[in-house]
Amino acid sequence: MLFIVFLFIIFNFSVHQTLAVTATPSAETTQDIVDLVQQKVKEKLNLINTPSTQPKAFIGNITQIDQTQITTTFQNKAQTISIGESTVYIDIKKLKTKFTNLKVGQTILSMGYLNESNGLDAKRIVIIDPKSTENTNQIVTGQIVDISKSSPIIVIIPLKDKNNQYQIKTDSKTEITNLSGKKVTSDSLSSGKKVVVIIQPDPKIAKTFYATKIISLESATSVSPTPTVKP
Repeated sequence: MLFIVFLFIIFNFSVHQTLAVTATPSAETTQDIVDLVQQKVKEKLNLINTPSTQPKAFIGNITQIDQTQITTTFQNKAQTISIGESTVYIDIKKLKTKFTNLKVGQTILSMGYLNESNGLDAKRIVIIDPKSTENTNQIVTGQIVDISKSSPIIVIIPLKDKNNQYQIKTDSKTEITNLSGKKVTSDSLSSGKKVVVIIQPDPKIAKTFYATKIISLESATSVSPTPTVKP
């Protein structure tokens, strides 16, 4: 009788032990879950900390000049512009100039990319006539969405207001340059390209503007494919 009771206790203990092991995830499975969660968190943080790849343009009056950055103000808002060896400077006569020729009080148009501090890493800085900024609608940073084949008109959607669009006329007097200030032809413009356009309202046609200058925000240089040499 005692032997039967002893076997019953051993059997009951073994069943509970087996069930407990089955219900508990293994250490390897738990570590896999932790690793997956950590990877997702890391990917999210990298996405948040990655600087914007969208080209931007700041306009404003210079209030301070340092060795590595310029501070400007526009509509009482301060803007920080970082500069480097690759930054190109253009004077009011549309000629290349030097960083040392920039002065406090000048109005500049800075083009580049937003950094992690929401400042601008400038690729090109243009000294402009302050009168051109009296009407804030005269400078538009946007993306070309259509180019007419029958008339010299391009349609641009502003990067900051994708529900709006500008119908812009061009002619032989419209100056077109790349990000480095080099003149390019109108053939270099195409749908999808991002540009900065200095415009004037057309008094004859409602909601239509005339472009005095178009600056392509595409890279000034491109890599040509290497031809394959057959033996």
